[in-house]
Amino acid sequence: MMNIQYTSSVFAESYCQAVDAVARERKYLGSTEGFPLESTVAFVQMIEAKNLAQYYAIENNRVVGWCDIIPKHYEGLNHVGVLGMGLLPDYRGKGLGRVLLTKTIGHACDINHLEKVELEVFESNITAISLYCKLGFTLEGKREHGRKLDGVYDNILLMSRFLIRQ
Repeated sequence: MMNIQYTSSVFAESYCQAVDAVARERKYLGSTEGFPLESTVAFVQMIEAKNLAQYYAIENNRVVGWCDIIPKHYEGLNHVGVLGMGLLPDYRGKGLGRVLLTKTIGHACDINHLEKVELEVFESNITAISLYCKLGFTLEGKREHGRKLDGVYDNILLMSRFLIRQ
């Protein structure tokens, strides 16, 4: 049974494995491999300590998807959160990304200083772009040939959504 739940250090190792699996597909994430377990545990603990927005999709006690919005750290930029998300292949196309993203945005809206969410998405990832547009994200710009992987270029789209109206 699928469960959407707030981040927990209990699932840090499983989350680490999920990120690595999606990264190794070489299609959706900027990285082509996951991060060390030690840094992943520290990242999850920081999110928990600061009550930041990160949710997991859990099935059979295993992270099968995640979504987070992490505020930028620099003065003058910390009103902006950066979106990151991913789903294991067997869980795509079932509406799970929408559920995770909606839940995570709801949490981010409760973080008083966050006003805007930004993301980068490869132009080839039309499914993700469609989801982002349906949930109110708009195109801000494009990095032409922003990625070159295995000899193939892809543009990087810059998208955002305001959490509060200016």
